[in-house]
Amino acid sequence: MDDGTITTDPSIKAEVFNKFFGSVFTVDDGLCSDVKNRVVDDGLNTVTFTPNIVRGVLLKLKPSTSSGYDCIPNVFLQKCANTIATPM
Repeated sequence: MDDGTITTDPSIKAEVFNKFFGSVFTVDDGLCSDVKNRVVDDGLNTVTFTPNIVRGVLLKLKPSTSSGYDCIPNVFLQKCANTIATPM
């Protein structure tokens, strides 16, 4: 809080966060800037992921490394590679 006290009350914590974030961000003026010389890149339209490619990548994962943001361990992905390659 402003006076340095600690709180556990959720509504007070929310108010403190709201006050802080409101002080560091700007207010949207509703105007959109004009973007010129925009390049359209269709590069992702030409990328192909076949089940065999996905399976190969899954099988090459190191089982000892940490899982990613999805929290799925690499060893699980390796063991299920044949089953999950097609849906992925």
